[in-house]
Order: sequence, then C-alpha cells, then structure tokens
Amino acid sequence: MTRNAAVTNAPPALPAPPTRAETGTDFVKGMPLAWTTGVPLRDGKITLGGSPWAVTTIPRKFRPFARKLFLAARTGLEASTKTEIDAAIFLLDRGIADPLPVVRGPIDDVAVVIPVYKHADSLEQCLASLAAEGLPVTVVDDASPAADAALIAKAAAAHGAQLIVLPRNGGPGAARTAGYAATTTPFIAFIDADVVASTDWVSRLRPLFDDPLVAAVAPRVLPDVRGTSAVELYEETRSELDMGPNPSRVVYGVPVGWLPTASVIMRRAALSDPPFEPGLRVGEDVDLVWRMDEAGWTVRYAPDVVNHHVVRTSLRDFSSRRVMYGTSAAELERRHPRRLIPARPSLSGIGVLVALACGQPWIAGGIAAYEFARMRRMLGPEASVAVSVEMTAFSLWSDAFWVGHLLRRDWWPVGLAVLLSTPKSKLARGLAAAMVWEPVRDHLIRPTRLGPVQSLALRAVDDASYGSGVIQNAFRLRVWNVILPRVQIPTWPKKPVTQETNLHNANVQQDSV
Repeated sequence: MTRNAAVTNAPPALPAPPTRAETGTDFVKGMPLAWTTGVPLRDGKITLGGSPWAVTTIPRKFRPFARKLFLAARTGLEASTKTEIDAAIFLLDRGIADPLPVVRGPIDDVAVVIPVYKHADSLEQCLASLAAEGLPVTVVDDASPAADAALIAKAAAAHGAQLIVLPRNGGPGAARTAGYAATTTPFIAFIDADVVASTDWVSRLRPLFDDPLVAAVAPRVLPDVRGTSAVELYEETRSELDMGPNPSRVVYGVPVGWLPTASVIMRRAALSDPPFEPGLRVGEDVDLVWRMDEAGWTVRYAPDVVNHHVVRTSLRDFSSRRVMYGTSAAELERRHPRRLIPARPSLSGIGVLVALACGQPWIAGGIAAYEFARMRRMLGPEASVAVSVEMTAFSLWSDAFWVGHLLRRDWWPVGLAVLLSTPKSKLARGLAAAMVWEPVRDHLIRPTRLGPVQSLALRAVDDASYGSGVIQNAFRLRVWNVILPRVQIPTWPKKPVTQETNLHNANVQQDSV
C-alpha cells in the first residue's frame, strides 16, 4: 500500500460556473425529467430529502408541476410552459428532480482516458468494450514494469489508442492528469482499465451536460462477478464502487456524496490544471468532486447507465483495499475541514438510545416529546403534524445510526468491546443493537448470495478494515477530526423556517470514501 503524500502543489481553484441568469432556461426544453427516487412529497407541497438534504416547501406556483412529476415517477416528463420550466430548474438545483439519460446522435466532443498500471488483460477488455462508440482513446501507462508495459502497448496499438508512458509511477490521479493534458475535447471520459463499459454509456450521459452547470456525470458501476468465492459474492451487492440504484445530485452530506472516477465524464471548462490533487494517491476522486461542489458546479449520478468492473477474489486483497480507502480520510479532512467527522449524533438521540437500553421508556418518551415540539417549531405552520412526527422519528433514528456507525467502523475496537460486554450489560446490548441494525437491514433488503452469517461477517471485516485505515492515518498525520465524533446540542429555534432548511445532517454514508 502506498501512503498518501503530504499536501504539495495543490491544484488551483476550479473555474467558477456560470449563473442561472447567465445560462438561461433553454437547456430544459426537450429534457425528460423524473422525480428523484426516495424523496417523498408530503401534503402536495413539502419534500423530505434531495441534495443537499433538506425539508423544502415548494413555492405555490411550482406545486402543480411538482405533483405531476411526482406522480410520473421514473417514466419521465418534459416541462413545457415557462412556469413549468422554472419549476423544473427549482427542482433540479435541489436534487428533487433528475434529467433522464437519452441518446442524441453521434458524439464528437468526448475523448476517453484510461489510466493503467500492469493488468494488460483487463485493459484489453476495456478497450474492446469502448470500440462501439468509436471515440478517441488515450491510454496512460503509469510506469508499469517492462513486461506489462509491452503488453499494454500492444493492446493500445491493436485498438488504435494513443499511448502515453509515464517515467515514474504517480498513482491514478497523476495518470488521469497526463491524459487530460494530452486531449483537447470539451469533455473527457475517465474509465479505469478494469472496467467493461456498456456500448452506449458516453452517448447516453453526454446529453446531461446540456445543463451548463453540470461539471461531471457518472454511471452506476456494478461488479463483474465471474467466480463464486465469498469475497466475490459479497462484493456483488456491497461493492465500494456501486453508489446504489437511486439517481442523485452529488453533494457532500447525502448518501451519494462523492463519485468514483472508475467511470465518469467531466467538463473540461470545470477543471483546473492539473485537475487532480498531486499529493493524493487515494481519495483524489472524492477531493475533485467536493471541489466541484464547493465551486458551485453540479455533479450528477445517473444509475440508469451501467458499467462493470472486475472484483477482487481474495480476502487479503479485499481487506487491504478497504484499509487503503480508509487512509484517505485524514488527507481529505486536511483539504476539506470538518467533512470527515465520523459521526454527528444529537444529544437527544443519544439520550433516547441510552434510556431505552437501560429500560427507561418514560425518559425516552420525554426526550422524544421535546424533539417533536422543537421540530414543530422549526418546520412552521406549513408542515402538518404528520410531517413533524415523521421528521422527529427520522432524526432520532439517524442519531442511533450515527452511534452504531461509529462503533462499527472508526471505533471498531470499542465496538468489539461492546459486543463482548452484551451478556452482562443492558447498555451494551442497546449499543450492540444500534451497531448491527443497519447491516442486518441491508442484508434483508439487498441479500447477498452468501448466507447471513458469512455476509454479516464480511460486512464486519469491511467496516473494521476501513476503520483501521482511518485510525492509522489519523495518528500518523495527527488529524483527529476523522476519529472524534461531534455531538450536536439540540437548541430551541428562535423562529420557524417557512421556506427551506437543512434540518438535520442526514448523511449516513459520507465517510465511505
């Protein structure tokens, strides 16, 4: 495993995107839209979710179109009138609606860049899968050993790809940067050498850039499972590159809070030179996506389009890869302060969990009642009692999640001690329930082909391996935020929020980088 280098030669700030006033609204015409999966519409006017996660009261004039789009679900709907177009932009910019991928004729403004180190056999498959779209391809050999380099050169030549050979190994970010410098097209498609592309992935994703604010779009990347080892069958449904089935506007603080560059298309005008942080060997894709978000660009995840990647087959490779991903947390925290805090539970949620674990339901009920009153105050008169109850329950559940998440991953040695203490401690049993609830739920909703025991055991290895990487670099670099949770103090709101508010950091996957 290669350790991340210190922060050196940081790339310049990304160019600022145009404003909506500058771009106009013409790009919405002819763009099929769909309501974002998993975002409920309550009382015909209030949404819970989106990107960034928020409780949003939809303006009155936009509600008819919002209701129509919600009922259409994923079938798609186009805005026609000026009011509908304005409503569409309102929903798009808040991650409540998504543009649907379509194919619009031949693509001539996209070049493909493939970073590769060794693995010429995988590269051959990747190049073959790209042939259908006929796009120019640049292969960047990241200083592979001579025998591998010869095979890489042979594969590139066989498929008519431009070949760049780096004199020293710089990691995937450096290889992608070299490919970026060697191309001139307005858009660049980055794809890893161990990925097999669908025949029209670029053609379907390119129209999403009709929105001038879109800087990057990525498809879903599913594992290409060819064997039956336990690791392969686990990764089939738990791959770290699979961002899930639901489309999303990608921002920090939501389940799809970053994108892997295993498959992604980027707008050149949204990139700096160099685009990737030279000091990062791991997490460089997370860093770039977060910098895009911070600069004001839009990044989209479009799982309707699917590519496949080769999976690891051995437990050692699986665990070491997870450890390596965990080491990125400290370096990313240096560049994006306070984003990699491992848990953000509220004091109220912790109080409810502890009270229930200790057999004190009345105390838990009193805390929940206070949270309900606080939520009613925050939401204001527009929200019904039912919405307030739903949000209170969600907030308290999220707090329990945070505690369990912390003990399973970044504090896994403490979590192990908690599990060993369950026979003698009510509190330990309550904390253990918070730890295992999410893995058990995930197995029930998305079961692997493994039995529950093997599946949950590999999930424990997954979490502990990542957490070990986090702990390792936290101590090496003395970046303590990545292992220290932050407990939120629930204060009484001074006034209700009547339009839109980010009530609760609902991100439950933000540290999965």
